[in-house]
Amino acid sequence: MQLGESSSVADPFYYLANFQAMIDTLQRRDGDLLAPEERRFIVDFYDLPRDARALLVRMVMRKGPLFRASRLAYSEIADVGAAALPLIGLQWIDDRPDLGVADLFQLFGKVQVARYLGLPKHRLQETKSALLASLRDAHPERQPLHNWCAEPDTVYRLGVAAVCLRLRLMFFGNFRQDLSEFVLADLGVFRYESIGLHAESRPFPTRRHVDDFHGLYRCREMLHGGIEPAEIEDALPPPIKDCDWLEDRREKLRFQIARAYERAHKTDRAASIYSTCSYPEAQARAARLSGAASGRPRRLARDAVIVPAFELTLERPEEDRSVEHLVLDHLLAAANEETLVLYVENALINSLFGLLCWPAVFAPVPGAFFHPFHRGPADLSSAKFYDRRRREFSYCFAQLQSGAYRDAILRRFAQSQGIASPFVAWELIDERLLRTALACFPAEHLRLWFEYIVRDIRTNRAGFPDLVQFFPGSCRYRLIEVKAQGDRLQNNQRLCLEFMLRHQMPVSVCRVRWAGVAVQVT
Repeated sequence: MQLGESSSVADPFYYLANFQAMIDTLQRRDGDLLAPEERRFIVDFYDLPRDARALLVRMVMRKGPLFRASRLAYSEIADVGAAALPLIGLQWIDDRPDLGVADLFQLFGKVQVARYLGLPKHRLQETKSALLASLRDAHPERQPLHNWCAEPDTVYRLGVAAVCLRLRLMFFGNFRQDLSEFVLADLGVFRYESIGLHAESRPFPTRRHVDDFHGLYRCREMLHGGIEPAEIEDALPPPIKDCDWLEDRREKLRFQIARAYERAHKTDRAASIYSTCSYPEAQARAARLSGAASGRPRRLARDAVIVPAFELTLERPEEDRSVEHLVLDHLLAAANEETLVLYVENALINSLFGLLCWPAVFAPVPGAFFHPFHRGPADLSSAKFYDRRRREFSYCFAQLQSGAYRDAILRRFAQSQGIASPFVAWELIDERLLRTALACFPAEHLRLWFEYIVRDIRTNRAGFPDLVQFFPGSCRYRLIEVKAQGDRLQNNQRLCLEFMLRHQMPVSVCRVRWAGVAVQVT
C-alpha cells in the first residue's frame, strides 16, 4: 500500500497495513540512511506469515515490553501461540523471560502478586508502590514466570521495540505521534494537506543526523524520567551545525535542561546555559536570573502607550456565561442592522493569515514535513521559521500590495476547506465572515498583523482582542479586548494592543463592572 492511500479500518488488519506503509515510505525516502539492523528487520518482517506480522505490530503498539499471552486476544489472529512461533525463532520475542518482582507488578494486580509471594493479607493495605519498594530487597532474584507461580500463562518479552521505535521516530520526526494518526485519517477525523516532498526537502541528510535525532529522544526521556541534568548534558549530542532544524531541537532540549537546573536551585549552571542558548525563551530566562542575582527585576524598555478603554456596568449572570459573551450580547442589542459583532479572539486574524500564507506555511523545506499527517510544519515555533520561507512569504505578502489577496484568500478557503492548519479555525469562519472582514480590514492592517505574527509565531499568534465589531456600510472595524472586574491584561495581550495602537488601529479595552459590586481599590 502506498502512503496516503486509505487503509480502511473495516479491514481487521488495518494496523498492519499502516505499519507496512510506514516502513515502505522509509525505504523509498531514506533507504540509504537505514542501519544494517533496520534493513535486516524489514527484510525479515516481510518474510513472516501475516498473523506473525500482525501480532508483532499489535505488541509494538501496546505498552510493553512484557505481555501476557492470555491478554493478546485479537479476533483477526486465529492462534496467538502459533503466530508467536516465528517471532520466537527470530528472537524478536522471548517466551521464557526472566522476571523480577517489579515485572510481576507490571503483569499482574497487587492481590495476585501478594498471593504468589505468600504475603499476609494485611500487606494489601499498602499502596502498590510502597509494597513494591519493600519487596525489592526481599526478592532480588529474576526467574521465569513458572518459578514464581503456577499461573497457566505465557509471558512474552518484546525484543525489537528499540528498532521499531527508531523507525517510528524517523518516520514521524517527532516524539508525539504514532500509528494512530493513520486511523484518524482513515476515519476522516482529520484531513491533511498533501506535501510534495522531494530529495532536497527530506529531513535527515545523513545517518549521523538520524542518530543525533535518536540521541535527542533518549535525552528527552532521561529528562522526563527525572535523571540529573548533569547526566543528561553529558549524553547530549554535540552541536548539529549542518542541519538547522535538528539544532533547533537540540537548543530546545538545552533550554529544558537549564530549567531542570533552575528547579534544582543550581542557578549558576542554568544561567550559563541560557546565555548561550538560541531557544526563543532562553534570553528572557537569563535576564530574570540576572535580575534576581542583582536583587532587582530587569525591565524591557519601551515607549509608554496608553490603551484606550471604556466601561460597561452589567448584571452578573447566574448561569455559567463568559464575560466576553455578555459584552457581545450587549453590543449586539445596541447595534443597528448593518453592524456585525463577533467573538473571534485570535481565530479570525490568524485564519486570514493562514489562508493567504498557505503556500508559505506548507512549503516543503527540510525538517518541516516527515509524513502525510502534519497539522502544520514541525518547525512552526522555531525562531528561523520565517527565514526558511522568506521567499514564499514575500510572494504572499506582495498580494496585499497588488490587491490580489482577497481573491487568493477566498480561493484558498474554497479549495482547502477542512484541511488541518495551525492557523485556520474552520469551525469559526465562513464565506460571509471572510468577505465582511476583507471589506472592513484595510490591506495595510492585514500586512502589519501578518508581519507581527511571523516575527514570533510562538508568542504573537495569541493575544489578539476578543471581539470584532464590523461596520460594513463604511468599511470600518473596531477590535475590543474584554476584561471583567479585577482582571488584568496579560503580557501578550498588552504587546498586541500596543503594537496596534502604534499603527493607529481602532482597538480598545472594555472593562466590565458588575452592578451592585463595589470596586476594590488596591
